Amino acid sequence: MVEKATSHRDILNRRQFVGLVGVSGAAALAGCTFGNNGGDGGGGENGRHTSYTNIIPKNMQWNPSNPSKLAEISGQVLFDAFAKYNFATSEFKPYAISDWEYGGNTFKMTIRDGLTWANGDDVTSADVATQLRIGLHTGETYADYTDSIETPDDKTVVMKFNSTINKKIVQFQILSGRFVRQKKSVFGEYLEKIKKNKKEGIRELQEFAWQEPIASGPFEFDSAGQQQLLLTLRDDHPDSKKINFGEYVFVYKDGNEAVQQALQNQTIDSAFSLFMPTRIVEELPDSVKQIQLPGNWGYGLVPNHSHRHAGDRAVRQAIQYVINRKQVMNNVSADSKQVPEIPIGIASSNQKQWLGDAMSSFETYGVDSSQTKKAAAVLKEAGYSKQGGTWTDKDGTAVKLPILVPSDWTDWNTATQTIVDQLTSFGFEATVDGRSFGNLQGNIWPNGDYAISAGGWLDGAPQGAYPYFSLHHQLVKNFRGFTYNYPAADQSRGGSRNDVTVPSRTGSGTMTVNPSKRLNEMATNTEEAKIKEIVVEQAWVTNQDLPMIPVLEKLEQTFLTAGDKWDIPKPDADVAQVRWANTWLPRMGEMKYTGN
Repeated sequence: MVEKATSHRDILNRRQFVGLVGVSGAAALAGCTFGNNGGDGGGGENGRHTSYTNIIPKNMQWNPSNPSKLAEISGQVLFDAFAKYNFATSEFKPYAISDWEYGGNTFKMTIRDGLTWANGDDVTSADVATQLRIGLHTGETYADYTDSIETPDDKTVVMKFNSTINKKIVQFQILSGRFVRQKKSVFGEYLEKIKKNKKEGIRELQEFAWQEPIASGPFEFDSAGQQQLLLTLRDDHPDSKKINFGEYVFVYKDGNEAVQQALQNQTIDSAFSLFMPTRIVEELPDSVKQIQLPGNWGYGLVPNHSHRHAGDRAVRQAIQYVINRKQVMNNVSADSKQVPEIPIGIASSNQKQWLGDAMSSFETYGVDSSQTKKAAAVLKEAGYSKQGGTWTDKDGTAVKLPILVPSDWTDWNTATQTIVDQLTSFGFEATVDGRSFGNLQGNIWPNGDYAISAGGWLDGAPQGAYPYFSLHHQLVKNFRGFTYNYPAADQSRGGSRNDVTVPSRTGSGTMTVNPSKRLNEMATNTEEAKIKEIVVEQAWVTNQDLPMIPVLEKLEQTFLTAGDKWDIPKPDADVAQVRWANTWLPRMGEMKYTGN
């Protein structure tokens, strides 16, 4: 029997109810209040959708300014997206922001009618402005060109820029991947502290663990335990009437294989993103459907530029020469991965489009071979030598390259082990160092406590489709919070937005540029020729200096259960071509509970 939720939320939410009558009282009354209201399509509550999370629920928190234990997929159920990018139509569909108007140096947004928080408050322009203003201080990319954020009325937010801004950049930066989630009544005090003392205010904001979030989305927080997070349907969300199940549950699964088994055994109904090789996909029950989307991101290596060896360009280039990217892909899964033709900060599918004839001047470092002779040459020129089969620096210290990787990401572990084997054969002392994703994201990456770590080298879909974002991700500010100490990077990533000097693309001499300034110039330009010039130039910097080392690019895999339990659209239906379908389709009335 499917556990049912209460139908009390028009009067009390579950926590308030339990607080009044106690746990035993709530249990005793539960049988009386559980109703079947789903027959008329009016926000019914019979049914539970079960998905998964890789963070222990009781440890989760939902403050996006705090990377530690930040809940990811459940946040897309609890909070409303500004808009949703559709990969089939290459357009943004309005959502919490129902309308927007680009004015060159302004961006006006209108908040959807009827949108409320789970505590009954209206979602206002003050709420949206609060989180956007926090972003001005915490280094959101739009901070580079935004002068002010104004609220002419309760439903309108206007961002005013210091110059004309590239329209595509504005839309992707403001609308894509952004959710209504930092309510003024909760986060306003942190914004005021930041205004008075930026360093101390940001520190307090980033330490704030929001563990009982106030939702803006159709489901609200109910409880979080060791194994599961329970969210319950709200009656007062504009899309609640399209949803005919009352509970959305995320169960903790430790690792990729555990999620694969849960789908095979049908103990979960969906997985928002999961690596699954073809042989296992083919073993899934017929009722489990796969949706594939462009990843525009993928497995790469993030060197710590302060590390004695990983911080040396010669070592980074040698690593890139030694890695046989195609072999790595074949060992992981040729069906869900591809390799970049050249290692730069642009997605594979966009490289030819943006580089054109200039592409032939870029170094490939060997797509399907280990170019060990070139690797040895670049190391010897930098003063390294091979002693007893091991590469050592000028002081005779062996080049040790421990590579961190999320221990429960099976495809990344396979890729890392393959690379370690290749580097070891070449003469580096390379090792695999597996850690939990939560530990990496919460402590190790932000503290820069590593030599090399597996990490995403592109900004990710949909932004990864436009080169500005992945170039910015590599050169200035990566989205995972790596303190990688690249000199050109933002201070929040251990850099100083300094100039970079690399070999000239003309074949002789060097060129010195400031990536931060040049990308800002791209962001404030509307002339296509100028934009392309900057793209080629900054791609060249990433190709020569390798702030990150590209290896693979992925195709996203989302899994949904259909059959006699859920009514869902076909995987290639336009409405399903979003990140992530299991959180979006219910809002569209396209994921209906039909089970017994």
